[in-house]
Amino acid sequence: MDHSSALQLEQALRLGSLAVLSDEERQALARHAHIQSFATGEVLIREGDDSADVMLLLQGMVKLCRHSTQGKECVLHLVRSGRILDAGVLFYEEILPFSAVALHPCAVLRIEKKPLLDCLQRNPNLCLALLRGMSLRQRLLINKIAGSQGRILVASRVAAWLLHRARMEKSATLELHVTQETLARQMGISRESLSRELSALHAVGLIERTRRRIVLLDSDALKLRARS
Repeated sequence: MDHSSALQLEQALRLGSLAVLSDEERQALARHAHIQSFATGEVLIREGDDSADVMLLLQGMVKLCRHSTQGKECVLHLVRSGRILDAGVLFYEEILPFSAVALHPCAVLRIEKKPLLDCLQRNPNLCLALLRGMSLRQRLLINKIAGSQGRILVASRVAAWLLHRARMEKSATLELHVTQETLARQMGISRESLSRELSALHAVGLIERTRRRIVLLDSDALKLRARS
């Protein structure tokens, strides 16, 4: 490995949840990690495969999805740079339950599972960081399931998603980077329902909206809407 590649790898091991690693842990994991690039539409993880490395997204955006036997796609999560695609791959004992597809040209840091599991056993801060990320995704999935059963209104789902994204991005300005169809599938609603609800939120002054950007103007009102 040349000096430039080694420096790039070392920097990647400081991103996201991996920021809590010690220098010694970082050097140990570097021996079992590499950076890989993917083109738009390329599959990083395929549903039904036996196993996969842990992947930290360095650049671009990736969707985690499943397909029904009829071929209908369900978007489980949209992963942005600086986040692990799915920490669950560390513990899946059967085939992988989802696919990961690049929505834009992207680069990932791939880490072999066993060295990372060894690191987790010694580093409680890393465990907490991974659990925090997994718990946020679990909340979104719970809302999606409840919504599919008719227990959560479209208005509540959209408001909850906007607040979640703002919390994850630490910003009231959300750059979407994906189509409304993809967003709607992630929320478990139709594209038409999402468009109507975003228009309604814009009309009452809770958000500003352009084709690729949403700005949250009244988080308190959105919280009330999310709880309704």
